[in-house]
Amino acid sequence: MDADTKIIVGIRLEKAKDDVARAGEFIAIGAYRQAISRAYYAVFAIASAVLLTIGQKRKKHSGIESAFNYFLVKPGLIEPEYGAIYIKAYRARQDADYADTTDFTKAKARQAFTDAEKFVERVEKYLREVGAIS
Repeated sequence: MDADTKIIVGIRLEKAKDDVARAGEFIAIGAYRQAISRAYYAVFAIASAVLLTIGQKRKKHSGIESAFNYFLVKPGLIEPEYGAIYIKAYRARQDADYADTTDFTKAKARQAFTDAEKFVERVEKYLREVGAIS
């Protein structure tokens, strides 16, 4: 992996951590829809970063989801529960950003936050293991 890729991976990791923090802040002020959206973007940022480490670039959200599962979960590099977290976060974000009738509760927002935090921590651990970050 080249130096430029490592820089981008580091930037996306920080973005993911920032998005998790913002999700927590949104929960604290009762902005549950925004919290769910930010939690997803944390997952998206770190998933796109880890794909770069194996030479995979995707632009669409669905492409990141499928590539994460195909290249990382399926071969056993990341546990299947993280693929499920990605799918759940993606669907929740779609509701948060586009649905008019979905009920956004504190419990749903907390779950999205907890899942995103767990996802970012696991993928960060993997990035350290493969030498993509120090």
